[in-house]
Amino acid sequence: MAPQTISVIVPTKATPARRTLLKRAIDSLLVQEDVRVVPIVVINGPERDAELTSEIAADRRFRVATLEQADLPTALCTGRKMVDTVWFAELDDDDVLMPRALITRIEALNKQPEFDMVVTNGVRRDFNGDKLHFVCDASIIEVDPLRAMLRQNWLLPGSWLCRTDVVGIELFTAIPRFRECTYLALQFATRCRIKFLDCPTVVYHADTPQSESKSREYTLGGANATRHLLELDLPPDVRDHLRMRLGDACSANANYYLQEKDFRAAWAWYRQSLQEPRGWRRLFFARRFAYAFFRS
Repeated sequence: MAPQTISVIVPTKATPARRTLLKRAIDSLLVQEDVRVVPIVVINGPERDAELTSEIAADRRFRVATLEQADLPTALCTGRKMVDTVWFAELDDDDVLMPRALITRIEALNKQPEFDMVVTNGVRRDFNGDKLHFVCDASIIEVDPLRAMLRQNWLLPGSWLCRTDVVGIELFTAIPRFRECTYLALQFATRCRIKFLDCPTVVYHADTPQSESKSREYTLGGANATRHLLELDLPPDVRDHLRMRLGDACSANANYYLQEKDFRAAWAWYRQSLQEPRGWRRLFFARRFAYAFFRS
């Protein structure tokens, strides 16, 4: 493949409701200047629209895989295994790349070949308008990207590009369901040399209806996803920070189930939250639990 050819993994459920969004995302890839883009469209799960799936499969510009079960981590890993170009990236089906996004990333890595990948800023778009994803100097993140993650997750979906021969499939084989970006960011930070750019190259749509991040499963899945993050080889201070996050996630689940009046599940999650660092901060929940239980 030519050096300026880039594979871009696009996971999608290909439902009728996502047709317009998916077309918008793919169009933003195909109009990229000074590069050739190979969209790797991974159709993810049984809710796919038959007509839309046929259209995608018939387009010779795309490489297509179809998964019977809806699972974003598997979709990302499947797409990574299909990459056969010098560079690869990823784009969610409801987001868009800005003009010259990909050539900007390639040029950054060509100028500094010691880096394995590049991460750029992005624009977060919701009903309140647009704002930059990270506002601190990119050079500060670049000094210690792992500990910068303790302040903010700097990795937006669609904001990165990797050298295929350096960033291997093994980084994508154990992604947890939910918090996929956090997992990838930690993997990249511990195993890759990352160049950061302040310039935004992707528009991330935070308020897309029916997004998985709005679901009950996503809300309740944060604790187990954080446990998965703790299986990574991380320094003690980072592990301590993640354990505090795990305690907060368990507490959030306890509150969620308490609102549903599922007292058994709420108490079980509360007990788990007490086992993590600073569990004493969550003692007030016992009073709330008792009040809600006896009131019920």
